[in-house]
Amino acid sequence: MTNVSDAQNVASLRTKGYAHSKLDLASDWELFAESWDNLRPDTYMADGGEYRVRRYSEFSVNGTTGAANLLPHVAYRQERDVNHLNGGIDRLYEPFESRVVDSDALARAFATSAAYLEAVRPGRTWKAQCFQNRIMSTPNEIGHPAPEGVHRDGVDFVLTLFVDRVGAQGGVSSVYTLRTRACWQKRSWRSPENTSSSTIRKLMHGVTGLSLEEGQEIGHRDVLIAMFTVVED
Repeated sequence: MTNVSDAQNVASLRTKGYAHSKLDLASDWELFAESWDNLRPDTYMADGGEYRVRRYSEFSVNGTTGAANLLPHVAYRQERDVNHLNGGIDRLYEPFESRVVDSDALARAFATSAAYLEAVRPGRTWKAQCFQNRIMSTPNEIGHPAPEGVHRDGVDFVLTLFVDRVGAQGGVSSVYTLRTRACWQKRSWRSPENTSSSTIRKLMHGVTGLSLEEGQEIGHRDVLIAMFTVVED
C-alpha cells in the first residue's frame, strides 16, 4: 500500500475537501496511456456532441490494503438532480480492456487513492466507478470535459488522474464550495503524474472547454476518473 507522507495534503482533504498530489509513474505507464487510443464514442450525449470517447468499469477497493477487484460489468447511472444533462437513464459503455484492468498503473492509482481514503475514513471498503475519458477538439467542435457545467457527482470522493494532452488548450479544472459556489482552486494539468482528490459531497467542480492550439487540426485531453462511494455493511 502507498503511504501518504504529505500531511498537508491529508489535512487539506479533511478540512477543505480537496488535495492535489503527484503519482509515481508505473513501469507500464506508456502502455496504460496508449489504451486511451482505443476508447469508444459516448452515444448518450444529450447536447448532441461527438467530442467524448470513453470506457467504464467498476471496482471494489479495500481502503486498508489498496487492493482492487473488478466488479461485474453494469450500466452507469446518475439521476437528473445530479446530472441535468445526461442523467435519468442507464448508460451502458464498453468496459476497460484487460490490459488496463491488470496494469500496474491502475493498481498504483487505486493504492494511492486508498491511502488518502484510509487517512480520512479508515477501515472502509469502497466501490470505485471508473471512467477513461478522452475529450476531443476539432475546428468544428469545442470539447467539453464537463458538459453539465459546474456540478457534483453524488459520491463520497473523486480521483482525477491526468494522463495526456495533445494539441489542445483550455480544460481548466475548478473546485467550488457547495454552499456559496465560491471558487476555491483552479488548475490546468499538463504533467501525466498529476492527480487530485476531492470530497465531492462537500464540493462542486467544473472544467472549461477545450479548444485547439494554433496550427492543430485535432486535439485531445485524457483523464482517468475514479468516483468512490463507501460500501455500507
